[in-house]
Amino acid sequence: MPVDGSASLRQLKPPSRSGGHGSLYGSTKTRRKQIRRCVIFPCVAITVKAFVYCQTSVLGETAAVGLSRAVTHGQVSPPGVGLREDASTHQSFRANDRSVHEETETDDAKNTTLDDDDEGTPEQWKLAAEELVDRIRWNLPQEPPAPPVRLTSGDGDFPRPTNTAHATRTMPGGDHARSGAVPDGGWKDLAADTEKREHVKKSMVDAYDAYEKYAFGWDELRPLSKRGKNAFGGLGATIIDSLDTLWIMGLSDHYSRARNWVDEFLFFDRDWEASLFETTIRVLGGLLSAYDLSGDEMYLRKCLELADKLEPAFGTKTGVPLNIVNLKTGETKTPPWTGGPSAVVLSEFGSLAMEFGALSERVGDKKWVTLAETPVKVAIAHSSKRNLPKNVPEGLYPLFFDSAAPRWTNAKVSIGAMGDSWYEYLLKVWVQGGRTAQMAGWYGAWEKTARAILDNLVVFSPDDPSVAFVGSWNGGAVVHEMDHLSCFAGGMFALGSGAGVTSLEKEYLTAAKKITKACYKMYKDSPTGIAPETIGFRGGTAHVASRENIQRPEAIESIFYLYRKTGDQMYRDWAWEIFTAMEKAYKTETGWSGVKDVKKNPPEKDDLTQSFFFAETMKYFYLIFSDSNVVHLDEWVFNTEAHPVRVMARTATMVG
Repeated sequence: MPVDGSASLRQLKPPSRSGGHGSLYGSTKTRRKQIRRCVIFPCVAITVKAFVYCQTSVLGETAAVGLSRAVTHGQVSPPGVGLREDASTHQSFRANDRSVHEETETDDAKNTTLDDDDEGTPEQWKLAAEELVDRIRWNLPQEPPAPPVRLTSGDGDFPRPTNTAHATRTMPGGDHARSGAVPDGGWKDLAADTEKREHVKKSMVDAYDAYEKYAFGWDELRPLSKRGKNAFGGLGATIIDSLDTLWIMGLSDHYSRARNWVDEFLFFDRDWEASLFETTIRVLGGLLSAYDLSGDEMYLRKCLELADKLEPAFGTKTGVPLNIVNLKTGETKTPPWTGGPSAVVLSEFGSLAMEFGALSERVGDKKWVTLAETPVKVAIAHSSKRNLPKNVPEGLYPLFFDSAAPRWTNAKVSIGAMGDSWYEYLLKVWVQGGRTAQMAGWYGAWEKTARAILDNLVVFSPDDPSVAFVGSWNGGAVVHEMDHLSCFAGGMFALGSGAGVTSLEKEYLTAAKKITKACYKMYKDSPTGIAPETIGFRGGTAHVASRENIQRPEAIESIFYLYRKTGDQMYRDWAWEIFTAMEKAYKTETGWSGVKDVKKNPPEKDDLTQSFFFAETMKYFYLIFSDSNVVHLDEWVFNTEAHPVRVMARTATMVG
């Protein structure tokens, strides 16, 4: 049969009386011309105009979107956010818009006149359509200029990092570990690779300078567009995610400007439907970490202001919080894709205890830790075989939970998206609490999940015994697909392996090495040296399932833990190989960007610098090449956004 556009296509139309295209398109040449003139061309013109109008409206609105901050009795716009273009810019933009509308109308009229007396061939219709699309493409209005960005001053009397921070024993906060109140975790004593460490530091400066230049005060940078993007309510996510990294690297000037932005312009009384989980791990976690590192009381005041705004999310019958809370009104809800008005995501309600627990310890108020530990207690209470959906192995947790019932609402399990940090925090809250006997309930719950993961989700390669993949679970069987997010599991098992003395600890360390090697190979086997977002695997063979790379940290996170645990130079070599590949793929003249397709070399950029690129990816690279006293892992534990919080021996918990 001829393909669309062939010369004989018109001959294949069925007769008008017999139905099909003929009856719809018109039975005669005159009728078809009437339809083209009265229906097709007006529809095309309206569609084009609507498309151009929407582009204009959206872009114009975006340029005006921004933050405002509370001042004594009013509000002003902070630096870099909410700054509108001047009147001449708007008038020029509107003039361009009018010219596009006029040109489109003129071209439509010309096309209508030319086609009135000639039906044309399919080839002519195809060429005309391509010409119209091309005309639309090149006459779209340009995105308005980005609002000007103004940096805050770095002046003031407050604690600052030193340029020799890497030479000290992790700065303040390690008293509990050094006093012997916290047991030794079996970490190696390692020297720095100064040359590579300083190269990573310079790269951090390069990437963060671009954010300061083009997007300071916005949540994230769009480096190719040279403008900011607010994806987290304009809370300055990149600034807050970067605070501890800037401190640890000793970047005093950058840190001071970021610190003063938080002090002057960060406020939470805003009409924004915030993700409880993302706001907790990024903003609350980032502020707590900055406080633990610096001792600056300003951060603690901000933490309490934010916690008050997040508290309404916990107001459910079971204490299992809803996923979304409006920071201004306190209204709460769940996303529609969770399957019901009270259905919540496992990782989002179960990954809050590190941050809220630390807040309780710092301010001496048990309310916060009680809020965060209650949902964990409820979920564990419903984790027996009797409470789990059919075919879900005991020790694994489904992805969705009904906060009103309470009960699990699906049977899918993943330690990647929507599940990962639940398993991570069962272990890390125990570590954060000093691994004391009173915190054993957390470790017991984690051991049960670790066994279930190893027995049901970890798939060992038959071709390479040194490699193991981590799948998900659905329909009573393992799904042979692995998220990059799942690569955190290598680091989790390394952290859980303790001193590596018992047979179980040795098993955890072996699993950590095999999972981490699989994640390293995701980079090694890619044409660009950059891992994809998802791989599928069969036996020992992996293939790319989802091609984008958004600067995720999980592979380098696990490599970091294994280097600190074993001291094996191989892990530093892997880290440097991945870092140089990222530098080549991400770096542009105006910032560092993720990529759309790791199989294309060179890859096309996605025009976004993720805030976690500064919080996690760059931090882990820096720490791999630092000596092991910088953020010593007996003194500090990272939350799931890589914000280090102090380890403090605890004597009580609700989980047990």
